[in-house]
Amino acid sequence: MSVAEASRAAAPSTVRGVRTPLPWEYIGLAALLTATAATFLWGLDRNGWANPYYSAAAQAGSQDWKAFFYGSLDAGNLITVDKPPLSIWIMSLSVRLFGLNSWALLVPQALMGVATTWLIYKIIRRSHSAAPALLGGLIYATTPVVVLMSRYNNPEPLMGLLTVAAVYFVMRATEDNRWTWYLLAGTSLGLGFMAKQIQAFLPIPALILAVLLFGAGTMASRFLRLLASLAALVISGGWWMTIVELTPAANRPYVGGSATNSILELTLDYNGLARFLRFSADPQTAPAAPGPAPEYDGGLSRLFNANFAPEGAWLLFAAATCSLALILLWQQAGGSRTAKALITCAVLWLLTAYVVLSFMGTMTHTYYVFSLAAPMAVVVALGTQLLWSQRQRIVPRCLGAVLLAGTGYMAIRIFQYSDAWGAWPAVLLGVTLLAVVGWLFLRPRYLELLALAMVSMALVLGPLATDVITLSKPHSGTNPLSGPVGNNLGSLSAHLDAARRGDPPLARHLGFGVEPSHEITSLLRDSSPSTWAAATYTAQNAAQYQLASERPVIALGGWLGNDPAPTIDQFKAFVQEGKITYFIWQQPILDEVPLGSDARAITDWVHSNFKGEVIDGVTIYDLRQ
Repeated sequence: MSVAEASRAAAPSTVRGVRTPLPWEYIGLAALLTATAATFLWGLDRNGWANPYYSAAAQAGSQDWKAFFYGSLDAGNLITVDKPPLSIWIMSLSVRLFGLNSWALLVPQALMGVATTWLIYKIIRRSHSAAPALLGGLIYATTPVVVLMSRYNNPEPLMGLLTVAAVYFVMRATEDNRWTWYLLAGTSLGLGFMAKQIQAFLPIPALILAVLLFGAGTMASRFLRLLASLAALVISGGWWMTIVELTPAANRPYVGGSATNSILELTLDYNGLARFLRFSADPQTAPAAPGPAPEYDGGLSRLFNANFAPEGAWLLFAAATCSLALILLWQQAGGSRTAKALITCAVLWLLTAYVVLSFMGTMTHTYYVFSLAAPMAVVVALGTQLLWSQRQRIVPRCLGAVLLAGTGYMAIRIFQYSDAWGAWPAVLLGVTLLAVVGWLFLRPRYLELLALAMVSMALVLGPLATDVITLSKPHSGTNPLSGPVGNNLGSLSAHLDAARRGDPPLARHLGFGVEPSHEITSLLRDSSPSTWAAATYTAQNAAQYQLASERPVIALGGWLGNDPAPTIDQFKAFVQEGKITYFIWQQPILDEVPLGSDARAITDWVHSNFKGEVIDGVTIYDLRQ
């Protein structure tokens, strides 16, 4: 069967918009999900603790139910992480079941990535044929930042799963007007907020527009159901925040990342204005870091620079071209109401994510590109299928050739950011040329499958090259990166590679934390019955000590030592009551990081009242003396 015949066989004919899948589709879907699972799970333990900050919180939650509920960084419940705890809950339960190890921490995220790939397929398949649905799943599963984060313990995989699930439920709501779909969509977005806060809301404008324009039922009924969806979002995303905000501060841990011990402030400022704007509403909540403030690189070209491009810019040109095609060929693109809703939603979702990521403030991590992966996969799959089906006409045929040539050019430009790609650039150039020739000239039906295979390969070859390199090495720390190290010494990948080697020492402390020696680990492990084995700074260092010793360790001042937790008076009381055994001195931090007033006062008080001892090159104060 030719591609054209397969497409006609799967043409819309029911309310759902597609016929019963053919056997080859089941085989293709099984192969896609199996390959995705193998990619996300292969050699997963090489990433160790991945981000120690979140791993330590998962460990604490597995040891103490109060720490579990609040998302505490330590089982002594002094301070929480700077995010809501939904993703921590899943890891904590896994650690309770399977013990503290890399697999228990990271497998849940890998499975979330597989589930999201399946949902991308399901979303497209509701209103389109199997070919674009499988292509969309393939594009999503091979996007470098998706591969990277699906093997990591940051909240992105859970946020991605929940936001894509919300899109799926909204697409179902365009087929019928059941309250269920609206309530499920709102609940999914609320839970996405529980994973990564405001970043989970990027699809909302697109979802609302899709419902208002193409939803089933009358406009009044759609509006009422959207209000119900909003209520579900507020309840599912706000119940935990409400409990935390109403609980007296003395009865819960300090809210990490906030200046006033408030989860509401954390949401609106540290994880809100401070992320999306170029300033923090409260200077105390802005994370102080050594050296000058990072230069603002926002603008339409941000996602194409050496730091962001390898994560997800490979198909941005293709996505722009496909968006244009879907708009210009709207009548041919949109068949059923659900198909039109999906096109509208995907294009606006992609545009929203691109604009926000391009112009948001300096507190931006490269892996935030994760938010582009799902809409980009849907748009490219739908646009490519549309242009392919219309390529007998001159304009779609030329647009398709431009799409492939432009994607190849983008890939060559990204390859230039590093000298470690090997033969991948030459292979991609050859495949792209063959794909363009096939698109323009291969007309016989028996050659259509070959041409379509070359087109698909040209789209994913750049991401696949990145994925191969990503899978070949371990990843850890605050900001993991896909692909090889850049050839520019000023690039983020070069800085992180040097930091991983301890050059300079401070960078290792801040980005990864310093793993304790066996002797120090044994010392901390034997510190019972105190509540905390030790106190130190920063949070990544405290996490490394805690994970190694499996004993709670205080991160003085939270992430970078700026939070007033504990206060100097609290710390003195803890020492007097025998709740802290050791204080671990970190000279690189003291030399270059502007610690908060409480963390600095605690350091001075310990230095003045206790005698330090050097063990394996680390100065430790025994607070029991």
